[in-house]
Amino acid sequence: MPISRLVIVMVKKLSEILQSIAAIWLVFVAFTIFAEVTFRNFGLFLGADQIVQNSVPAIVFLQVPFAIVSGTMLRTTLIYEFCTKNGKKIINILSFLIGVMLFIGISVGGWTDMIKGWEIREYQGIGAIEFPVYIIRTVIIFASIMIVFIYASLIINEFKKKDK
Repeated sequence: MPISRLVIVMVKKLSEILQSIAAIWLVFVAFTIFAEVTFRNFGLFLGADQIVQNSVPAIVFLQVPFAIVSGTMLRTTLIYEFCTKNGKKIINILSFLIGVMLFIGISVGGWTDMIKGWEIREYQGIGAIEFPVYIIRTVIIFASIMIVFIYASLIINEFKKKDK
């Protein structure tokens, strides 16, 4: 098996694993919301807002690699359907390049805050629950880097495609 094919298989498998982690995390968040609503009047469960607020970005970034790899990322075909094969190729490459730039920006822009967060063990919340923010920052940076590699491989695949 060629190296490029092996990398694609590994990225696809890793994106499926991240999707599963996101699904499990989402179930945990749902139970957290249920527990807070159910036990709110008894004062038994507090702090769900910190958990939900910090979990949502991580869940989204864990799901994005799978959405891109599986081809289910949101996209409009209004103009795309009327384009020639070369036009479609250009649109695909441009959209993948925009994705690369966006997620490189997220990775570079968040890197320092992620490192600082790990150094000081950054938490959010006061009182009932303190949520570790440095883990969420790491998930976002890791997923962004993975997404850059996915988009880069999609660009390479566009150039390798044979015109039919």
